[in-house]
Amino acid sequence: MKRVFIGLAVIAALILGTALYATHTTRASDHQDSPVTVGRPGADITDPYIFPAPDNPNNVVIAMDVHPLIPSGQGPTTYFDPGVIYQMNFDGVNENQMTPSTHITQTFEIQFTAGTPGSNQPIMVYGPGHPTVSGNQTQLLALTGQGAINQSFTAGHMKIFAGAREDPFFFDLAQFYKILPDRDMGNSAPSCLPKIGNGTCPQGFNNPGMDFLKGFNVLSLIIEMPRADLVAGCGGPKIAYWVTTNTSSGT
Repeated sequence: MKRVFIGLAVIAALILGTALYATHTTRASDHQDSPVTVGRPGADITDPYIFPAPDNPNNVVIAMDVHPLIPSGQGPTTYFDPGVIYQMNFDGVNENQMTPSTHITQTFEIQFTAGTPGSNQPIMVYGPGHPTVSGNQTQLLALTGQGAINQSFTAGHMKIFAGAREDPFFFDLAQFYKILPDRDMGNSAPSCLPKIGNGTCPQGFNNPGMDFLKGFNVLSLIIEMPRADLVAGCGGPKIAYWVTTNTSSGT
């Protein structure tokens, strides 16, 4: 199992009916952080996102990106791992905690058909609902929608998309290696930060920086749903959101 946590989202109405999402803590991004995820990129979570729908403030968009560093042009021919269950989890009970508990109020489970993936790789969406098991076990909820990769479809009040998109996360890798050169494959050069280095980059990251991930793709799972449905399902407007990938072998 791999888990990435975005934090505590506060979902409330403003004067003009727009939505507020105040993220108190964020732990992302997370590209290729171990040999296990490098070996199985379909289970490698890069980032979770939650934000108001740009064209409808009454809706919320929930996104989960996996399979990092897909080269430019190869997105349409890269498919989801059928041996992985992708989960979007919400906890509306322990709203004052800054880390998610083992209690899940609501979850989505997404799975792709086994066999040879192709341009019409089927996708099945289960939930949202309260999970029937806890811990490191997964049992699928009721099926609520079906579609195909790289094609938007609807399921009840939800709009769903699964497919390749350019990686939205910005990361200046070259400057990161100057700030923390020991991360650069054992480079022993001093940091460019003051006090701990030679002081040549006192500002840390540059503005603008160089986006290392520009042109790389990820596989995105995106669900747009009524904000009121998510709030009702979680029992309140303060919701912890995190995502997991689960496999039968744990790798």
